[in-house]
Amino acid sequence: MEKVDDIYPKTKSADYLFDALEKRLGPPQNYDEASNLVLQLGSNDPSRLQSCVQHAVQSYNFKEINLNCGCPAIDSGGATSYGASLMKDPHLTGSLVESVRKGLDAGIGNTRAGVDHPKVSVKCRIGVFDNAEDMRPLEDSDYHYLKNYISTINDAGANHVILHARPAILSGLSPVKNRMVPALDYEFVEKIASDFEGKVDVTLNGGITSLSQLQSLQEDCTSTISSYMAGRWCLRRPLDLIGVEGLLKGEKLDSSLIRDAIEHYVDDSVKMGSVPSHKQRFTTAELCLPLFLIVEQLKDDYEYEEEDRERPLLSYDEIESLYEVVQDGVAQMEALTNSGKKKKKNMSNSSDINFKRLSSSFKSLVGTKVANKWKRNRAEL
Repeated sequence: MEKVDDIYPKTKSADYLFDALEKRLGPPQNYDEASNLVLQLGSNDPSRLQSCVQHAVQSYNFKEINLNCGCPAIDSGGATSYGASLMKDPHLTGSLVESVRKGLDAGIGNTRAGVDHPKVSVKCRIGVFDNAEDMRPLEDSDYHYLKNYISTINDAGANHVILHARPAILSGLSPVKNRMVPALDYEFVEKIASDFEGKVDVTLNGGITSLSQLQSLQEDCTSTISSYMAGRWCLRRPLDLIGVEGLLKGEKLDSSLIRDAIEHYVDDSVKMGSVPSHKQRFTTAELCLPLFLIVEQLKDDYEYEEEDRERPLLSYDEIESLYEVVQDGVAQMEALTNSGKKKKKNMSNSSDINFKRLSSSFKSLVGTKVANKWKRNRAEL
């Protein structure tokens, strides 16, 4: 998600926008017309949003432009000029959606003959309350408000809605607690999907935390929900993404795919971290964070006890077979960051499985403060 004010301030030219997008996304040539690249934008300024979209799509092949109408908790570092506060103003939201559509038409026009324009979508909550004290179970009146809200944005040009199945609390509840405290209500999402069937694709978001849960939702033959979104789950357990891919393809999980994915990620990280510092797109911490999350997931699953939760993605034998792979990856990152410094003891000489020690090794890579923050943040996902 990008705030328009950050990537395209009023005082800057389109060149500033191009540089900001390339810094975040890499070169435009990395994305062909079949790419699944989605740009989520946050704004309450229709004119500036239209200009931003118009220039952005001239360089990048976006599959979809998404308007953020779901980020909560204004007073706790959340959205101040976008996000869930827009749900209180259907007319303004409709104007923003219309400005995205106009930006697409102006930016693409007829320059891509035979290629579909990017879709326009909105991500929002199923309801919104001003304060934590106002929070209550949702009622029929809340549903009718949501239905009218989606009708408004659909009339303005949005044909896809991602519904986080919780209401948003704008004040008195942190963004983290906004993902946990308000009650999930999948029934609201189901009813919207049914009422807008054939007009709006509805994606359910919120509370999906495992492969078995995703599979159960997908197998509901009575549902008219188009698709499902999970964010925090895949941040906390990134290796589960391979399980999701297998589920979508109807294929059995092959642990060698995970081994290959980790090795490829480490190779790419070392290459990106080896370029001159003034040309680097990513810091050492940014390159190491995915590897840290992988180590933490394997550590959790290795310590798994049956009464804790559902069975892990991998067996003990498969996890042990991956230990050396991730250990070697950490060692390569250490060699990269310690170039020119006193050589450290190579962890690969140790044959025992010790994920706790491996996790602690990130402190030497990014610093104790950063590594501890990663642990705290992961616990909140």
